Amino acid sequence: MKVVITARDYSKYDSEAVELLRKSGLEVVDLSDTGCGTGTTPEQMTEYIGDADIVITGLEPMQASTINACPNLKMLSKRSIGYDSVDLEACREAGITVTRTAGAVEAAVAEHVIAFVMYFARNIVDMNSAMHEGNWTRIMSYGAKSRTIGLVGFGGIGKEIAVRARAMGMEVIYYCRHPKEEYETEYGAKSVSLDELISTSDYISVNVPLTKETERMFGAKEFAKMKKECVFINIARGQVMDDKALAEALNNGKIRGAGIDVFDSEPCTDSVLKDCKNAILTPHTAPFTSENFRKMNLIAAQNVIDYINGCILENNRLV
Repeated sequence: MKVVITARDYSKYDSEAVELLRKSGLEVVDLSDTGCGTGTTPEQMTEYIGDADIVITGLEPMQASTINACPNLKMLSKRSIGYDSVDLEACREAGITVTRTAGAVEAAVAEHVIAFVMYFARNIVDMNSAMHEGNWTRIMSYGAKSRTIGLVGFGGIGKEIAVRARAMGMEVIYYCRHPKEEYETEYGAKSVSLDELISTSDYISVNVPLTKETERMFGAKEFAKMKKECVFINIARGQVMDDKALAEALNNGKIRGAGIDVFDSEPCTDSVLKDCKNAILTPHTAPFTSENFRKMNLIAAQNVIDYINGCILENNRLV
């Protein structure tokens, strides 16, 4: 079988996953250095996949037009847990199996959220800059202990954030479609309405999948309800927020800051947020640790091998 890899940087930092595929007797075409992402067009994806039986993808789109134009395609292995870039219904109709790398990315993404929190909590970067310029400038920090972090979405990532936030003495509240009483005991997290979360949190982290219900769920109306001291964090998808409304809220001092790792189209070098001094921007690197990348790559490769052997883990199967 022929496997095409379009997931960006799949073999750049570690070749173990590619070697695993080749040792399994698969023909591997590695296109992971082509810079694929959300900005890749369906036509480009069709050209990349060609006559392949299996494709390992990241955030690049897998739309019906591509699926229908690649009749040999039997399996799509996502090197991610998000699936908004895939037309799952078209895959079902075409009999294409779709998998993801569940259980790999959550801890690394949670670390990134906590890093955003700590940036705004302790002002270390500003004080470090002052010290290097020869200035003894002490800044009273807002802190994290006893502050409230609101988690929008409480799946694997939300739970990992809660564990770390509670360890720092933060109060954790969350909003999700299916709250459970045991979450309060297991994670010290209290279920609240979205309105209450927005209006009472000192830090808000958005950790939801992109769906019709979550698209642009944070706009001018929601930012206006937030506390002036609030820091808004998005590590989900760029389309979950209205970036122009966020820029206005930041520039007008309606909220204290923002930590943003995701954008509508990626790579993104012209975000409307780049001129906001109180916005910290990272290039979709929340899962970008060497340990996590290796694990995601290996799970994506193993999902391919498990598909061939007819034993895919149900937790990793989407279709």
